[in-house]
Amino acid sequence: MLRQRHAPREGAGQSSGQRRTPRPTATGATGGAAASAVVPARAAFALLALARLASASFNIIHDCDETFNYLEPLHYFLHGSGMQTWEYSSQFALRSWLYLLLHAPVAGAPALLGLGAGRAKLLGFSMLRAALGLVSAATEAWLYRAVAARYRPALAHCLLLFLCASSGLFAASTAMLPSSFTMYALTAASAGMMEGRPYFVILAAAIGVVWGWCVAGFAFLPYALWVLTAAPLLCSVGWLLLCLLGTLGPLVLVDRHFYGAWTVSLWNFIRYNVVGGGDSALYGVEDASFYLRNGLNNFQFLVPLALLLPVAAALAGTSLCLPRSSGSAHVKPGRTNTGASGSVLRLLVCVAPVFVWGAAITALPHKEERFLYVVYPLICLAAAASFVALCSLAGGVLGAVLPRRAAAALVQSVAALFLVGSSLLALSRSAALVVNYGAPLHIYQHLPTVEGTGPPISVCTGVEWHRFPSAFFLPGQRYRLQFIKSGFDGLLPHQFNDSQGGTRAAPPYFNDRNQEEPANYWPSASGCDYVVSLRDEEGALLDTLAAEGEEGAHAWTQVASLPFVDQARSPPLFRAFYVPGLSAQRNQRYEYVLLRRERGSGARRAGA
Repeated sequence: MLRQRHAPREGAGQSSGQRRTPRPTATGATGGAAASAVVPARAAFALLALARLASASFNIIHDCDETFNYLEPLHYFLHGSGMQTWEYSSQFALRSWLYLLLHAPVAGAPALLGLGAGRAKLLGFSMLRAALGLVSAATEAWLYRAVAARYRPALAHCLLLFLCASSGLFAASTAMLPSSFTMYALTAASAGMMEGRPYFVILAAAIGVVWGWCVAGFAFLPYALWVLTAAPLLCSVGWLLLCLLGTLGPLVLVDRHFYGAWTVSLWNFIRYNVVGGGDSALYGVEDASFYLRNGLNNFQFLVPLALLLPVAAALAGTSLCLPRSSGSAHVKPGRTNTGASGSVLRLLVCVAPVFVWGAAITALPHKEERFLYVVYPLICLAAAASFVALCSLAGGVLGAVLPRRAAAALVQSVAALFLVGSSLLALSRSAALVVNYGAPLHIYQHLPTVEGTGPPISVCTGVEWHRFPSAFFLPGQRYRLQFIKSGFDGLLPHQFNDSQGGTRAAPPYFNDRNQEEPANYWPSASGCDYVVSLRDEEGALLDTLAAEGEEGAHAWTQVASLPFVDQARSPPLFRAFYVPGLSAQRNQRYEYVLLRRERGSGARRAGA
């Protein structure tokens, strides 16, 4: 898939007297020289793989949906324990178990090798993230190869740089979320569209929508219109039906097995979230600027560049494309070479999901950062194309008032400064996420490893319930997460209960109205073996661990403490971006603490 297609030098096959002087590209490089200097696809994949493996190693869990709707049910399937949300109740059946099964072989491999439960679980999580990162890198490298084959090397190289450095992709590429899965599918579809493969685009769309996130079908609409112009209608419809049969069939069969009844989770999800059977606004409402603000946080200057692409491409014209002699080398037999103007149009169609999907999710009252993941690589492509087009325009304007060499040198210098600055800013954002908010992934690793069987060991959390990184971080099969009462008044998850039927159960403590259920709380912190909480600057815990008449704070011993940024008291700039030295001085911090309950001599000790 990543085999490089080498572009011939411009003028190949002509005598030296017949060769025309290649015109400068946007950055001043000549077309022929640059075409031979394009980074090979395999090297691009290696760079992207390094970036994604770095994400797999250091990325935090950004959304509690990843933990409770995907990692926890996966942990239950693999290790026999985990939290269940109402979406997995057979009464509602909004989530498909097929999506989880796609990840199970990788996450469960260490346990099959006979490693201890504590090591196997954490290693399984790490392997899962690495696998997701490599899948993301493969689809991005394919998109890079498709762009390099049709457009000027400057565009391909900018795309590669933006993909590698992007803090948005650092977060999204290794997340076990349907939006990330659909991002892989959309990126692969965009590469297929760029290479003129309509039937692959249909297949990628079916996999991304049916096995990933069905709502994201809106993002594939521009590609659906392109398919209508690129392949016969009857053939396209027939292939679409085959793809739907091949993806829906396994999904329905898997749902039948796990839920114990014939149900289609895909339809249940659409009925609740789209048709009107439920109300997603129960889980939070944001204003129309949410995704713009979020995009600026995660992509910085790339978002304005991406939004400028239609104007920039119209002004720059065909300067983004390879010369006809180079571009035609990549048109396979039976496919039409639409020329430079067609290539620009195809580029605009390729990035159209950024605008279509952005408008669709902005119109929804309930907004989440992960919803935008779907188009993250295409934001990088749109920004790269806009940047190269603007450089070309600047070179033309400056060339009218300055000598050509001076104009090219000025454009190159400014472009280099921008690329270096934007890359450093993106890396600063990624570092801030890891340094400021990484404590939840590390604090649970201070729990003692407990092998074998025995009574459950309760690990409780209150105000920090939504940052629990999943049971993959609990070092032993006996640990169980429990919730103690905090300020949250919505519906919390509950442990899967095998005595009620496991995945086939319809527990009475779940509802689809986000209404608080007392049964989902641990009766009292006094029954917890460990507690994870926050301690403020005055040393007070944000969770109440002792009810009236119970022992106080002296009954708890601190096992570990890690710094965690206090968002409310830290400057927005320094909490969003990491500046060595200054961030540590300016940001205010909580202590993220792990506490152990000290019991009387006659009581059971945790881990005993």
